[in-house]
Amino acid sequence: MRIANLIFPSIVYLIFAGCTTQSQSINSNYKSSTFSFFVDKRFSDLDKAVSEISSQLLLNIPSVAQKQNKFIITTFVDLHTLAKTSPIGRTISESLIDEMHSKKFKIIDFRTQEVITVNENGEFLLSRNLSKLKDEVPEALIVVGTYSLIDENTMVLNGRIMDTFTSDVISTAKVIYTFKDCNEFDLCKKSEKPKITPPSQIKILEDK
Repeated sequence: MRIANLIFPSIVYLIFAGCTTQSQSINSNYKSSTFSFFVDKRFSDLDKAVSEISSQLLLNIPSVAQKQNKFIITTFVDLHTLAKTSPIGRTISESLIDEMHSKKFKIIDFRTQEVITVNENGEFLLSRNLSKLKDEVPEALIVVGTYSLIDENTMVLNGRIMDTFTSDVISTAKVIYTFKDCNEFDLCKKSEKPKITPPSQIKILEDK
């Protein structure tokens, strides 16, 4: 009994010592939320799902890479085409800009025009018209993401941070989003296949 009494506290100490050592390697800016980390990452609230994606991306990226790089967030796309998006893909990306910026990521929005457009409808700076955008943007790591329906009301969202020059995956995230109304983000399955428009391209300058 005396030997067992000595061994058991030692085992407990080693376990907690190992957990302490592991936690030191986690990005110091990461703050665990009530939604994430070692729990089932399923969300019925899209805002919370996007927040979890940003938290996982922050958790998995080295602190140095986060501090030394700028980031471009692209639109989440349909996993099965990679060249098609939808209202939910655009909504996720827009929300992710806010979530990642609040976690101290340096975000570049490449959709800014060189001049402000003013007309009877208002004043505009953002655009998806390639002719109005800058031909080049500074070097940055790219945040990409996909969504995929796995049943009538469940979707898998995957996000990753990538280096476009090396194709290295720097960080990853995955959540499951469940929804009640497929009409909310135009997610109802349709019999006709949508037409895919060839994407425009913007060159990313490599830092010299």
